[in-house]
Amino acid sequence: MDNKNNFIEKSYNSHESHYSKFIDGGEYENTAQNWCTQGTADGWRHQRLYDNLLPLIERYPGAAWLTVGDGRYGSDAHYLQEKGLNVIATDISDVLLKVAKERGYIKQYQKENAEALSFKDNSFDFVLCKESYHHFPRPVLALYEMLRVSRKGIVFIEPGDSYIDSGFMQIPLRNLKYFARKIIRKRSIKHDFEVVGNYVYRLSKRELEKIALGINLGDLAFRGINDYYFKGLDSAKAEKWDRSFLKLRIIIGIQNILCKLGLIDYTMLIAIIFKAEPDKELRKLLKSYSFKVIDLPRNPYLK
Repeated sequence: MDNKNNFIEKSYNSHESHYSKFIDGGEYENTAQNWCTQGTADGWRHQRLYDNLLPLIERYPGAAWLTVGDGRYGSDAHYLQEKGLNVIATDISDVLLKVAKERGYIKQYQKENAEALSFKDNSFDFVLCKESYHHFPRPVLALYEMLRVSRKGIVFIEPGDSYIDSGFMQIPLRNLKYFARKIIRKRSIKHDFEVVGNYVYRLSKRELEKIALGINLGDLAFRGINDYYFKGLDSAKAEKWDRSFLKLRIIIGIQNILCKLGLIDYTMLIAIIFKAEPDKELRKLLKSYSFKVIDLPRNPYLK
């Protein structure tokens, strides 16, 4: 038990101190400054991911949002704020959130541990967790916390788990990819860890279905999208003939072709767990944005 508690505390401390290096005036701070710069290739990547929120934004223009794990200057909250929504940015570290508030980049923030949110039940319409869930030491606790404080549902934009969601045709290429990774990078085929100390906890559709079924929630929506990152995108221009931007679009284009052929799965999973059943208008909007709505069976023994 002591080892477990020490691990959790170390993980929290490691992630809380992670953003300190981005305000020390060195190379990391220069990189961080580009996170808020318009027109970069990296900004284009994130915009593609954020735009998956548009069906919810269009259907609920006055909704209140909470962002979790939003320590990169509250960029997730900034996107929602620019859409005219009321949003609070949160992260285990408020180092960059303070700076973002001072600069007017975000309006509201709080320092929060995603695994133990301080908000009351049903405080927000939606909770967004973008590319943060896979960092948490006990991510399922965070998932339940997000469900607890939301009224309508929670949204994940996260790396997908190809080991669970892969189809029969995708298994050979998946195994080849991970074998090459083990040989070239000397890293685990199946499991991955990040320098900050966390296990990379990728999401799967099946896992989210089971969590929803376990607490008698009936509706989810999924969409796959491809993404890719390599060094230099933070400063590269999102211009047609920029070398880095062109390389990025070619890679994503190849990924899209392989997905359409059924040879690989999408690298990112956009998942919505609904607490309130989506109405016809929302279902229509979700479909127009290439989401698939899943209606789960309800527990027949709970009246």
